[in-house]
This record gives sequence, structure tokens and C-alpha cells, in this order.
Amino acid sequence: MASTLKLLQERGYARLTIEGVATDAAVGKATVYRSWPNKAALVLAAVQDRLADVPTEPTGDTRTELLAVAEQAMARFYGSDEVRLVLPALFAEAAREPVLLERLRTEILEPRNAQARSVVERAVARGDLPEDTDVLMLLEQWAGYLLFRGLWHDDPLHTDTVRRLVDATPASPPRLPRSSGESA
Repeated sequence: MASTLKLLQERGYARLTIEGVATDAAVGKATVYRSWPNKAALVLAAVQDRLADVPTEPTGDTRTELLAVAEQAMARFYGSDEVRLVLPALFAEAAREPVLLERLRTEILEPRNAQARSVVERAVARGDLPEDTDVLMLLEQWAGYLLFRGLWHDDPLHTDTVRRLVDATPASPPRLPRSSGESA
């Protein structure tokens, strides 16, 4: 996994090869192919290996649960030096390679969103967020902000920054569109 991420960072996805990873890791190509059938599967496994689990355990405290999702599942990932160097190459290649984009979406993004969504939906059910909160948009706002900060700012993502992001959520969460039959 370390060799894959290192070479992805150095060479980009397009120039990354199974042979190069095997050489860097001092193993045979067959060893790599026994676990991963192709380059996309290897890269996705390496990225998944760096992902912390999305904390979904109820604590009874919405703020604590939302902070756990934002800090542990998002900020630590987007803020890590290794990921900051690898993600641009991976995103660039995913834009050119539909199969990689689809695998990133279905194997990484969607399962993690489902886990995080359960935490935000619990906050809605408790009444700590409005009933019409657009849960997916909320999670995408958090991820977008943390990704932007992780990629474009040299300073690390401080806990205080993440807390301010989460603490702003109840005051102005994104809302689902009103149905056309409702008055404004």
C-alpha cells in the first residue's frame, strides 16, 4: 500500500504500473496480482487503507457524533500530507477514466456517505437539525470545505476549524427544496 501511494504521488495514476509497485515493494508482480487484479483495484485498496472508519455509534449527543464524523472520517483524511499529495493525481485520472471514477464512487464515496448520513439523520430525528435538512448536501459541503483546505492550504486542518464548521451547521443547514405546492 505504501509503495502504491508513494508511486502514485511521484508518477501519477497514468504512469503507475503494477511492475513498478512490485519493484518498489521488493515483491514479485505475481504477489501483487494475487490480491489485486489490476491497477485500479490496487489504487483503490491503497486509498481505502488510509481511510479511518466513519464513526456511527450513537453517544446521545449530536454535536459529539457530528464532530466525530467531520474530524475522524473527513478532516484526518483530507488533511494528511500523504493524501494531499495523492488525491490530485487520482482525481485527474478519474476524470479521464470512467471506470476508475465509478469505482471511486461506488467503493469509497457511497458507502462512507451512507455511514455518515446515518449520523446526520439521527441528528434530524432528535430534532437537533431541521426536518428538511438536505443531508447529502450537508456532507458534501463539509467534504468540499475540508478537501479544499487540505489541498490548497499549507497549514494543517486544526481541530478548532473542524469544530467551527460543525458548530455552524445547526444555525444554517442546507435545506431540501420545497415542493411546488407549498407557499414560500
